[in-house]
Amino acid sequence: MSHSLPQIETALQQLTKLIKAVQYYPTGHPAVAATASETRTAFAPLLEAGRHLSLEIHKDGFFLDETHIAPKNPILGKLASYLFSRLAQSLTVLPDLSVQDLVSFGRVLGIDPRQMRQKGGLKELLLKARVTTIWVNETDLGQILARREEIETARDEHEEDFGTGDLDSIEPLELVGSVRDLKQILAELRKEQDEQRFRALLEELLPLARLCLNPNERQRLLETLVLLCRFSGDRSAGLPKREAAHTALQQLADEETILFLINYLCDRDILDQERKHLFQVLTFLRRRSIAPLMNSLAEEKVATRRKILSTALARQGAEAVPLLAAYLQDERWYVVRNAANILGEIRDPSAARHLHPLLHHEDIRVCREAIRALTRIGGPNAAHFLLEIVNDQDEEISRQAILSLGVIGDEAAVPELLRIVRRGDFFCKQLERKKDAIRALGEIGSSDALPALRTVLKTKRLFKRHEQNELRAAAAQALGEIGDPDTAPLLEKMTRDRSPEVARQASLALKYLNRSHE
Repeated sequence: MSHSLPQIETALQQLTKLIKAVQYYPTGHPAVAATASETRTAFAPLLEAGRHLSLEIHKDGFFLDETHIAPKNPILGKLASYLFSRLAQSLTVLPDLSVQDLVSFGRVLGIDPRQMRQKGGLKELLLKARVTTIWVNETDLGQILARREEIETARDEHEEDFGTGDLDSIEPLELVGSVRDLKQILAELRKEQDEQRFRALLEELLPLARLCLNPNERQRLLETLVLLCRFSGDRSAGLPKREAAHTALQQLADEETILFLINYLCDRDILDQERKHLFQVLTFLRRRSIAPLMNSLAEEKVATRRKILSTALARQGAEAVPLLAAYLQDERWYVVRNAANILGEIRDPSAARHLHPLLHHEDIRVCREAIRALTRIGGPNAAHFLLEIVNDQDEEISRQAILSLGVIGDEAAVPELLRIVRRGDFFCKQLERKKDAIRALGEIGSSDALPALRTVLKTKRLFKRHEQNELRAAAAQALGEIGDPDTAPLLEKMTRDRSPEVARQASLALKYLNRSHE
């Protein structure tokens, strides 16, 4: 395959931007000239050495030799659908693609599809507009070159022009004119107090900001978005000014821009300050950015990029919970795990009920992440759900749930934890679970646990002495954490225990208890 698929994707995305600019701005606007020039540059690598580019257009995308180009790119999908609705089934671009033809192509596409059909169709309109370097529904290069020669001959003989009135004259556009520096406009916006002038500056800013959707000028785009977010959220400014900035922000932050910002965010070479501002902008635009962020995370293969995307989603707060909850039903275990992790980072109590079913997920990695997420969320619901699995057959899951109950600190867990501590275990097969339960009781700090902990601390055994002393040491530590002064005499006595570990923990607990009392 001679053409690079990523280059084709880039060129088609730029073509989309041009079509928008041509149909949005009046003839001769400098933004049209600049965007058309960038589009020509984007196609240039595909047309080197006299090559031409020929693509098939289906309703759902573009194809090169039966290969679907960027099938998951929504921008290309929309462009293909747009062209397909105008009965375009193929697109051929010649090596000498001209800026003028690109502009005329965009203008012709702006005609309503029904009117277009009445006037002979897209192909015929492009011929009348004398577009000779872009062809639709014609893939035979010989036929294309023959038709091109006819058009150029007719042009030389001053054949009658298009004349339908639909394109406000399709004669070659004058694409000259200087574009004011975006930096200068941003500086004026920061100082402008007059509302009418402020709106005029915003209108001037938008087309220039759209031209910054490229790696070389992305910092200027980010600066623009940060400023618009600041104006939109500035309660000290007048309402008309805030509304104007909000409207401009919504116009600029379309789907293409959001995807560009997400890729920008994941670039490992950007400065910390840039990433900070990108997080802020995507959070401000959360209603538009949540879904693209999660879609990107679900498809991302690079761990460092996944971490960045997860952080960005966690910053979206409670508004992201419904979408993340939907991804908990995904068939890919790692997608479910990542969604659960983010829900835990958001720590919205409403998310606990969505995480509950994951405690019984078939993949243990998902179970572990669900437990961690519930632990971070905390609260009665999370504790209630974790209590269901403290006796799980999988010891790892059981122990993680027990320790999580201690972190949450809900006293509703105390009775079940005490049952684990008191459970008969002559051969110490449940030693680790019991130690975890004792530790959790100490972290919860309920006085209801004192009698059982005292009993454990005082109980000595000849059989499995070492294991029993581990439990006694854990009990001493837990008593110190609970901090009941009445346990001081017992702890004092245990500082002289024959087990060095028990004596050491009793001594530490006693010091902790005395400091707390003081």
